Amino acid sequence: MAKKRTKARSKERKKLAGGRKRVLVVLFIPSVERDGLTAIDQQHWVDAALEMFGRVFGGATAYPKARGIWRDDERGGALVKDEPVVVHCYTTPADIQDARNLAELGTFCRKMGREAHQGEIGLVVGDEYFAIRDFAEE
Repeated sequence: MAKKRTKARSKERKKLAGGRKRVLVVLFIPSVERDGLTAIDQQHWVDAALEMFGRVFGGATAYPKARGIWRDDERGGALVKDEPVVVHCYTTPADIQDARNLAELGTFCRKMGREAHQGEIGLVVGDEYFAIRDFAEE
């Protein structure tokens, strides 16, 4: 009985196997600067992120504003309330491990951090969170 179910599941998955992408990349687009008060041009960064993800990884989806908070340890633990837009992108293991793709993703995150006056850019790749805090150009 278990073999029949496994075989049936395998057959059903083949119907969906047109282009499986199994690595989730999540980028948080902030709404305010590090001070927690000064609004940024969030729509500009959402549009730029979608374009970058589309070009580099084949596509992405931006979800409406969420509610969040970030503790800025370099400012005495100040809590920064934020309404980030969350961008989801599914990609392949090969594409996320490609050095050029990672360089473009990193360059984008550092640029956003620098130009939007952030303390940290949050990026999730697979099941790992990256707290990007060094925004120097490379």
